[in-house]
Amino acid sequence: MQPDEDFWDDLLGHLREQVLVPVVGPELVTVADGDRRLPLAQLIGERLAARYKLTVDGGAAPSLNAAVRAYFADRGRGQDERLYRVVNDLLGELNPQPGEALKHLAAVTDLNLFISTTFDGLLARAIDDVRFGGQAVTQQMWFSPSQSTGVQERNAHRPGAEPVVFKLFGEASSLPQFAVHEEDTLEWLHALLSETARLPDWVEHQLKERPLLLLGCQMPDWIGRFLVRLASTTRLSMARKQFFIVGRDISRHPELGSFFRTYCSPSSVQVVEQDPEAFVAELHRRWLARQPAVPAAGVPASAATAATAPGSIFISYVREDAEAARRLADAVTGLGGDVWLDQRRLQPGDRWEAEILSSIRRGIRLFVPLISKQTESREEGYVFKEWAEAAERARGIPGRRFIVPVVIDEDYDGNPARYRMTPESFRQFHFGTAPAGRPNGELLAALTEEIRSMRRAGTP
Repeated sequence: MQPDEDFWDDLLGHLREQVLVPVVGPELVTVADGDRRLPLAQLIGERLAARYKLTVDGGAAPSLNAAVRAYFADRGRGQDERLYRVVNDLLGELNPQPGEALKHLAAVTDLNLFISTTFDGLLARAIDDVRFGGQAVTQQMWFSPSQSTGVQERNAHRPGAEPVVFKLFGEASSLPQFAVHEEDTLEWLHALLSETARLPDWVEHQLKERPLLLLGCQMPDWIGRFLVRLASTTRLSMARKQFFIVGRDISRHPELGSFFRTYCSPSSVQVVEQDPEAFVAELHRRWLARQPAVPAAGVPASAATAATAPGSIFISYVREDAEAARRLADAVTGLGGDVWLDQRRLQPGDRWEAEILSSIRRGIRLFVPLISKQTESREEGYVFKEWAEAAERARGIPGRRFIVPVVIDEDYDGNPARYRMTPESFRQFHFGTAPAGRPNGELLAALTEEIRSMRRAGTP
C-alpha cells in the first residue's frame, strides 16, 4: 500500500509531460484551529453541531456528514435550503488560511488544472499565494446540476495560461448550488452519469483522457467506483489510463480496494494508504529534485552561469528601480522561471558590464526591461546599452518572443508613447504592467506561457 519507485516514476513522468490532473479532496484541505490541525469539513461540522446544540454520532469530532444528519433529525427536512446558507456563513466566519500541504501542491508548477471535490476556495488561494505573491490570478470555476446559463457559458471556454481550480461539487454559496452531504453527492454523480447536466467539454476531456491523482478524496466504496468510472472512456478492465489514489483510511473500505484489484490492472489503478499531506510533501520534494537549479531571486549569478543557462530570464533595470526588480523577480521565480537579477550593477565594473552584454547577445532566453520614470529621466546609462544589445539580438529571432517590456510606474495609463527613452523597436511589443514590480494578471499569464514555451523547447 506504500508507494514504490515504479509508482513515483509513473507519477513524475506524467508530471514532467504536464498531463497529470490532481483531484483534491477534503483530507488535504486542512486548517488550523488553536493547537489542532484538522480537515476544514470536519471543523465546519463541529461548528454546525455547536451552533444548533446537536447530538452527533462520532462524539466530539463529528464529520460534516454526521452533523448534517443530526441537523435534519433535529430540525426536519423542511430546513434543507437554510443549511447551505448556514454552512456558507460558517465558512465565512472561519476565514481559514491554506495549509502547507496545499502550498506544497501549488508549488508544483507543472500542474495547471486542479479538480477540487470541496466547495471552499483554499486551493486557489494557496496557488495565488505561492505563484503570484497573493494576487488573485487563479481562475475558480464550478459545476452544479442547477447552475445558471450564464455560469455554464463562462465555464464553456477554458481560461488562458492562468491556473484553474474546477470545483466538481459546486462552490459555497447561500444557495443550494454545492454538495454539502452524501445525498447531494449522489445527485451530482447521477446528473453527470445520466447526462441531465454536463461538465464543460474541456474539463470532461481532461478528466477522461489524462492520468488522475486523487488526493484525500475520502471515497466510500460507491463514490470511488462511480468517480473512477466517470473519469474513464471505457470499461475499467479495458482502460489504459492511470489513476493514482492516495488516502488516509483506505483500508476502512476494503471492498473498494478489492474491486480495483479484481477489475483493473495493477498499473492502471495504483492505491496508496498514506496521509495525503505527507504524500504531497514527498511529491513536492521529488519534483523539486528533478528540476534544473534555479538561482534565488535577488542573488547575482555569474556571467558564466547565465551564459550556460539558455532558459534564463534577464531583468534589466536601473539602480533606482532595484526594489521593484526584486519584487518582479520573486514573482517570476514563483512561476518556475529561471531569473537572472544581477545586483552588481549597483557598483561600477567594466568587466561584469562586458560579461552581461555578451550574455544578452548569446545566452539568455528572455529579456525583460523595466521601464519607468527613472529610466525616462536618464540621458545616458549602462541600462541603455543592455536595451540596445537586446534590440539588436531580437532582429535575429523572428520566430518567438525575446523582449517583454514591463512598465513599473504605478500611474501608468497604458500609453507607451510617454516613454521617449525606450527604443523604437521595443514599441512593436505589448508592454506588460507591474506597478512597483507587482505584475498584474495579464503579465503573469504572458510570463507563464513563455516559461512553458521554454520547457517545451527543452530549456529550464
